[in-house]
Amino acid sequence: MFTDYIFTPKLYKVYTGIRSNDDYVQLWQEKVADRILMTTYIVSQVATYLSPALLYMYGKWFLSPEFVNKLFFRGSILGITLMTTFILRSYGRAINPKYRAFHKDLINAKLDYSTDNKKKLHNYDFDFSAWPIDFSWNTAEEESYKSNLTRYNYKMSLKLLSSPSRLIGFIAVHTFGISLIYPGSTSLLFYLMDQNLQKGRRALITSFGGERYKLKTIDGNFVDSMFIDKRQSNNSLNPKLIICTEGNAGFYEAGIMSSAIETHHSVLGWNHPGFGYSTGVPYIKQEQNAAETVIEFAIKNLKFSPKNIILYGWSIGGFASTYLAKKFPDIHAVILDATFDDLVPLAIPRMPSFAEKLVEFTVKEFTNLNVAENLVQYPGPVLLIRRSSDEIIALDPQNVATNRANYLLESLLEKRFPKLFSSESRSALWVWLSTTGEQQNQVHLQYDVDLNTQSKLFPSSSKNYPLNLGDGWKDSDKIKMLLYLADYYMKDYNSTHCTPLPTRYLGYII
Repeated sequence: MFTDYIFTPKLYKVYTGIRSNDDYVQLWQEKVADRILMTTYIVSQVATYLSPALLYMYGKWFLSPEFVNKLFFRGSILGITLMTTFILRSYGRAINPKYRAFHKDLINAKLDYSTDNKKKLHNYDFDFSAWPIDFSWNTAEEESYKSNLTRYNYKMSLKLLSSPSRLIGFIAVHTFGISLIYPGSTSLLFYLMDQNLQKGRRALITSFGGERYKLKTIDGNFVDSMFIDKRQSNNSLNPKLIICTEGNAGFYEAGIMSSAIETHHSVLGWNHPGFGYSTGVPYIKQEQNAAETVIEFAIKNLKFSPKNIILYGWSIGGFASTYLAKKFPDIHAVILDATFDDLVPLAIPRMPSFAEKLVEFTVKEFTNLNVAENLVQYPGPVLLIRRSSDEIIALDPQNVATNRANYLLESLLEKRFPKLFSSESRSALWVWLSTTGEQQNQVHLQYDVDLNTQSKLFPSSSKNYPLNLGDGWKDSDKIKMLLYLADYYMKDYNSTHCTPLPTRYLGYII
């Protein structure tokens, strides 16, 4: 019966094979219904944002009998229209043989999520809310988290009530603030990007054999992820997995996965909470929970050892990547592309000057994305990519010295090699950081730095940081080693913030 399809999920694509695909063609009934529903959704979103202005415009007529009658009449028309729309869409799906086959496979998968039924489900691209859960935490872990969260929320409530500035900051972050930090979580951007995301997801599946997974976080959100398995085609005895974490407006469907795929290693991409079809909001704790869920899925379900996992973060994605590196210190390596050290220096110039103190307090209190603080606690291999014309994480795009990646490198080097730092060596380091390309080579000549000679003095295999390297050395020797290490840990890419990274840069560490 066609009424069985009223609230069934939307189907985007039917895949008839890994490298060939067959479009799912909507019948006109479903097309018309979907357009009406999408228009209604957009209008409702706009009305929600404009609700204070609309209420002000109605003013004294808001509760008048005439207004109530108009509201009831128009609401009735809208209700009848939506009801007719759902029935029309249901009929279009009921008479479409491809949709009926999809619906049958979906029901079977929900009843029995066996390997065969799961494989059938991967032949379709459909509304993610209906996708069966592929990974979740056990009940005991979830209950423990809820208990701890209740205590945390109680303490936070007391803090908010005792401090007006903290309360103002909390409200700011939980209304407009988080959208400024993570614009990819806004419904408007998702609406504008949806078609491109579908195409990107389609390409990952049909061209690279990608498999989509739904991961349930410990706080009840769902993470949309994509896995490309290269273990069969990679002859290495220890095949690597690259976990990609996108920027503040990036999605795995159209992001850094493309660079990672070209390394011919397995790749796992995921969307932040509230991005694309991932649920939730990218508040700091939800972001951490989502990232931790992704790596647990990689270890427990995909069967990758931590020592074979590479964390690759772009821009703000460096926070989640370094958080995982801190939690899982045995991972193979960390790659940070166009990443900053701390959010505060980037947030303050973008807000009104009179609110500087409040912005600094609010960011530190509620959105403390301190990448450097995480990174220095990870003892393994690190590669930083600095964009020499970065217009996002450089306070002045024309001045490479203002790029916050410089401060991230300085923090890492000082934590690992404190004995190399003196006023003279730090000054020399910043001379090098203030240049790029051929100018850096000139700095090496200025301080008589031979990279090959310094490499023989550097115990690269040691992870027992901090090292005593440089203890008792002359300043000239400290400078040579420090400039070598700067070049070792950070590579320049002459580009702006959003230019795709050439795969050769990943080859420095993979």
